[in-house]
Amino acid sequence: MATIRRRTLILAPLVAQAIPRLAAAQSGFLRRPLKIIVPLQAGGSADTSTRLIANSLQHRIAQPVIVDNKPGGSFVIGMQALAMAPPDGQTLISINTGMMAAQVTMKRYDMLKSLAPVSQYSKTPTLFVVPARSRFGSFSELLAFAAANPGRLNYGSVGTGGLEHLWVTMLGRTTGAGFTHIPFKGMPDAITALVQGELDFVPCVMSSALPFVQKGSLRALCVLSDERTPALPALPTLKEQGVSMPPMEFWSGLAAPRGTPLPVLEQLRREVIAVMDEPEMKQRMADRGASVVTSASAEAFAQLMQADWSWMSKVALEAGIRVE
Repeated sequence: MATIRRRTLILAPLVAQAIPRLAAAQSGFLRRPLKIIVPLQAGGSADTSTRLIANSLQHRIAQPVIVDNKPGGSFVIGMQALAMAPPDGQTLISINTGMMAAQVTMKRYDMLKSLAPVSQYSKTPTLFVVPARSRFGSFSELLAFAAANPGRLNYGSVGTGGLEHLWVTMLGRTTGAGFTHIPFKGMPDAITALVQGELDFVPCVMSSALPFVQKGSLRALCVLSDERTPALPALPTLKEQGVSMPPMEFWSGLAAPRGTPLPVLEQLRREVIAVMDEPEMKQRMADRGASVVTSASAEAFAQLMQADWSWMSKVALEAGIRVE
């Protein structure tokens, strides 16, 4: 009897750990392989993060989770692929802040009407970086110069109508500063130009800018978030610099086709939260300069998307930013 009791004590925790996974595997729509569309090419940040999630998720539900890259058309091809999928929870799409900016300025799809948000899964702060030899020692000093000398300072972005372009346009309209926009094909090109002193500043996602800051080839003047970042704890926030406007942060999340039943969305959200709560996942995200942030509900994620759409649309309309 003592031996049986010892075995029971040993097995009980293992059984308890297995119950949630067994329940997930037995759920109707999780009994088949899932597919996550990435509307970008393989190898990028969004693709890498999605593959990390897919790998952990398939272990939880005991089903294959396939990552399907659908690049091209400024996210349009991926959105079209999702629109053709049945709203049964078997097909998801990886979405991010950049897609919202493209929607606002290109008007080729409507994320708010064609998607059913599941959950945000990460947030990456943005650094406001200048060349190492920049004359500006603080963000407020740079703004004061730009207000007194409209158009004298130039900055780089990943393209006309992109997130950086919209946000800096809003910064100028909020503070009275004037900047000259120089679009690039991608952030690596803009960072290279900044390091070489061809640009005055770039608002850049931390995962791309931090290595250059740590090497001393760039200087960060502030983090464009409401909270300081653990990676650079002494760096002030936008609010601490006296500027009151929406932060510039890169969020990432998952969504399903419009019409997906709410119970299905909720179970998917719970699975995403469980995956992102794993210590290894948190560390992998931190290594990429991101922090794990999940949504309290699908509606909360929708509200985040709506808030970004609101300020982006206002800026694009008032400044006449439109990509044909």
